[in-house]
Formats: sequence, structure tokens, C-alpha cells
Amino acid sequence: MKKVLTLVEDLGLFGGVVVVYGAAGVGKTTLTLAVMKELVVPKLYIASEPNVFYDKLEKAKQFAEADYVKELPEAFRRALAFVQKHEGAFVAIDSVSAFAQHEAAKKMALEGEMPQPLAVVGPLSFAANAMSQALAEQAVKHKATIWLIAQERPAISGTWRGEPAAPSFAMRALHSVLAVARLFIAGNKRLLKMVMHRDKKKEGEVREVPVIEL
Repeated sequence: MKKVLTLVEDLGLFGGVVVVYGAAGVGKTTLTLAVMKELVVPKLYIASEPNVFYDKLEKAKQFAEADYVKELPEAFRRALAFVQKHEGAFVAIDSVSAFAQHEAAKKMALEGEMPQPLAVVGPLSFAANAMSQALAEQAVKHKATIWLIAQERPAISGTWRGEPAAPSFAMRALHSVLAVARLFIAGNKRLLKMVMHRDKKKEGEVREVPVIEL
């Protein structure tokens, strides 16, 4: 089976903003770090998932600049600065979805009760969409790749392009992102499917992801 880096190269997941999404625990972080480990370009890993902080963040520091960030604007600023400073860089924000968890926790601490999901997710989704557009412009300008990792989210229809729904910011940002890929498990295989790609020939392509050891 091909190496992880070759696999994502074949799918065309370099050279712009890429959204990689899937259910919790499917292996999005492991896949991202495996790609970063093989790359020989300047790399920045921004972790926002609480469960990533104590485990894979330390592994990421062995082969990339890496830090834990809880605020979406700060993650955006760091990604933007890194791309502008390092031509051909690779940046991963893992995950965009986790910023909603942090925002909900802040609101609960201030208001004393759990906020309604839409009150948190809605504004953050629009902010993530704007961030995707700005990062896409800089990615093209500086020949960079930026992966935005996200959780699968249910849509009103339940599906998007025949797949369980991508996060809403990804669906809004189709005019700016290079690709949207879904990682999922079928039987005993972990698969990466190209749900959307600027190169229409790549849409619908599926590759098996090999067993990964970081």
C-alpha cells in the first residue's frame, strides 16, 4: 500500500485550503500528523481539541512547530503569519470544530447555563468561512497548503453530496477551498473520499488509508 504522503498527493490535497472531516475518533489527527511527518517543508500544527493537547501535540513537536490554541482568531493569525513567512509551508488547524466547544464553555462560565448550539456554532461558522477565504488567498500567493480539520455535522437534509454532512463552514466556503475530503471507516478499512475538488475528475475518488504509526 502507498505511503500516506503519496496517497494524499494522488488525491490532490496540496496547494490551497483543504477541509478534512469525519466522525470523532476516525483518525483525522493521526492522518494529519502522518502527512506532516513525511513532508520536508516548514510545518505548523495548531491543536484546539482538548484531547489532543496531552498526547499527539507532543508528537507533532518532534517534526513541526506546534501549539495549543483555544481561540479561532488567534489560530487564524498564527496560520496567516506562518504562511506569509514560509514559502511553500504546510499548516494544519485541528480542529475548527473544537473552537465551538471552547466558546460554549466560556459562555456557560459567564451566563451560568449551557448556550443554545446555534448561538455558538452560527457565528463561528461564519467566522471560519471568512478565515477560509483569507487563508485561501494567501495559500495561493505563497504556494502553501492549509488543512482545516473538522467533525462531521448533521445537515438539514442529513447528507451533503451523498455523504454525511460536512461542517457548515466548509459548505459555505466552496468557492475558496481547494478540496473537501471525508475520512471514514467501512468494514475493517479506513477510507479517504474526495467529496469536492476543484479538479472535477478527482471528485468521488476513494483511497484506503494504511495503518499509521507515529
